Parts: sequence; structure tokens; C-alpha cells
Amino acid sequence: MECPKCHKSIGANDAVCKNCGLVLKDDDGKAKVALFSPKKSSERKKERTELGFFSKQKSGGEVAADKGQLLKKLKIFGIALGALALIVIIIVIIVKIMGGGGEKTAEKIAEYINKPVTTAEDKLKMHFKEESDFDGVNYAFGFDYIIESEDDVKVDEIKYPEWAITIGVDDDNEITSVTYSNIKLLEKNHKGVKVDSKIAIDKFDEGDKLSKVLDGMGIDPYSITYRILGKTYVFKYYYHADNGDSWSVIVTAVFDPDDKLEYITSADVFPTDMSFS
Repeated sequence: MECPKCHKSIGANDAVCKNCGLVLKDDDGKAKVALFSPKKSSERKKERTELGFFSKQKSGGEVAADKGQLLKKLKIFGIALGALALIVIIIVIIVKIMGGGGEKTAEKIAEYINKPVTTAEDKLKMHFKEESDFDGVNYAFGFDYIIESEDDVKVDEIKYPEWAITIGVDDDNEITSVTYSNIKLLEKNHKGVKVDSKIAIDKFDEGDKLSKVLDGMGIDPYSITYRILGKTYVFKYYYHADNGDSWSVIVTAVFDPDDKLEYITSADVFPTDMSFS
């Protein structure tokens, strides 16, 4: 048997523990404390260990193994985090490109100005249509070929593609011009982008850089036309005059092949005029 106090072996009939002096039985021979057998003591120690009463010191190998597992998990987490970041970057790039509608596509097509339409189609893996899927475009725009977005917008209750790329060709079917039109810009109002007052164009001078003109206008262009001798940016906006009249204005800025301003004009236009080619 085992003494419940010092856990040393004692006789089953001992009244007092000979090791620690604990009184085990009273004068009548009745047990005053519960005695434990070695087997139960071992089981009890195991239970107490499982409950956290005893801690086991890990060996160096076990510690190294734990560190290895931790590093492995961190490595997997790092790879997953890196993959997620890459996906986010790709999405941002796609959104950025798509955010400009077909402007990037128009730039690519413009690289084939003075070359046959078939060459541009083959190299860019594109198919240029001879007619728009939208009657509003067929009536309002002049073009030989067209590429347009599948998504549409309504301007004055008429459906148009969100953007369109119209292509002009010569008698030899070689590309002479590429025009990107951001029709979505007119979705809120066919008169263009609302501004506080008429934009003064006399602040621009011949030779000004494209970036300066774009910053000075402060609004996105409605269309961009690419030709062999440069680019033409068209802006459409409206403002309320002091007498309460609402005026729609077209600003046309022409740039040379080095993106330097050649000239800029401003003119009041009929607000529902959709054709600027």
C-alpha cells in the first residue's frame, strides 16, 4: 500500500506511517485516511499529468521538430499570401486597363495606321465590323470599320455602346485614322460633363505638352483620334451661364506626333450632336 501523504510503501495493517508519521487508523482500528495502491497511484499521476498538474520538458529534438513545423506553416502562409497579392495586382491592372474602356485597344490599332486592315486584324487577333450593333452609332458616327463594347448605355433614351473604336480607311483599305469614343461619358447628360463655368482655352499655348492640356481641361476627353500626323482630343462639357441658360461646348485640341499642342478651339454646339469626326 502507499501512504497518501509521502507516497511511500507501508503495510496494509500499519496504524501509523513509519516514514512520515501520518496516523492511518484510530484506536478502534478504523482507517482515518484513504490508502492508495501503487497501481492507482500511477493512474492518478497519469490523470494529473493529463490535466496539467505535471509538465514534461521537451527534448531538443522535439523542440527542433516543432520549430520546423512552425517554419513550414509560415512558409505555406507566405506563399498563399504572395499568391493572393499577385491576384490582387493582376485584378488592379485589368481594372485599370478596362477602366479606360477601349482606349488601350485604340492605341494598339493606331500602331497599324498606313497598313492594311487585314494586317491589323491578323496581328491583333481582332475582327473589325463594318456595322455597329447599335442603330444610334450607325446613324451618328461616320466610319468604315468599328469595334465596340458589349455593355451599353442610354443617352436620351437611345442605346449606345459604352465605348466605340471607329476606323477610317483609304481606297486601298489601309487604315488612315482610329477614333476612340467614350460614350459612357454622356450617360448622365448628353450635353457632356458638367463644369462650373466655361473653360478658358487661352491659357494654352502652341507647343504645350499633352499632359499640361489634359490637366488644364480638368475633364476626360470624349474622343481621341489617332492619325499619322498626330492626335486630336475632343472634350464635351456644359455649364450654366449667368442668365440661367445651359450651354454645351466642344473643345478640340490637335497635337503633333510629339504630343505638343498645334492648336485648340472651343465652340458652342447643338447638345445632342453625337458626331465629332
